[in-house]
Amino acid sequence: MRRKRIQLEGQTAYYHVMSRTVNGEALFGDREREVLRKMIWQVADFSGIRVVTYAVMKNHFHVLVEVPAEVSISDEELVRRYRRLYPKPTPWNPMRAEVLEGHLRDHTLEGMDLRKSLLRRMGDVSWMMKTLKQRFTLWFNRSRDRFGPLWCERFKSVLVEGDRWALRTV
Repeated sequence: MRRKRIQLEGQTAYYHVMSRTVNGEALFGDREREVLRKMIWQVADFSGIRVVTYAVMKNHFHVLVEVPAEVSISDEELVRRYRRLYPKPTPWNPMRAEVLEGHLRDHTLEGMDLRKSLLRRMGDVSWMMKTLKQRFTLWFNRSRDRFGPLWCERFKSVLVEGDRWALRTV
């Protein structure tokens, strides 16, 4: 079941999200933390979600994000974000950014469907975290020649409400 985004109409929302490794094991060294940091920024950029601050520890991470009110996105911006998330084709997403760009430019039915599908994933903290954790797990397991789950459970998120002092405290 997909969770609905808790956000007042037309307003920006802030979320504190975190996730912990299986059994709280300290699995992340400097290299792993740097890869996770880069992935956080990559997935957030695609999502249109702004990372306010973050902390990556040896067994978990925290991210404070700003989810803007829905904004319209041009075809050029959509292709830029797509290219950021998928710099090269993968077995899970074999389409190149140039193909998406052509469909959007030519106003094809497939282009309209792709646009709708991509826009549904933007501004969605759940999608961002799912994608981030899946990508990092794939990278981590391959780099360690390991298999199986890396994260102990679904991420936790808290809507940060109140004045700017509440936000600063987080």
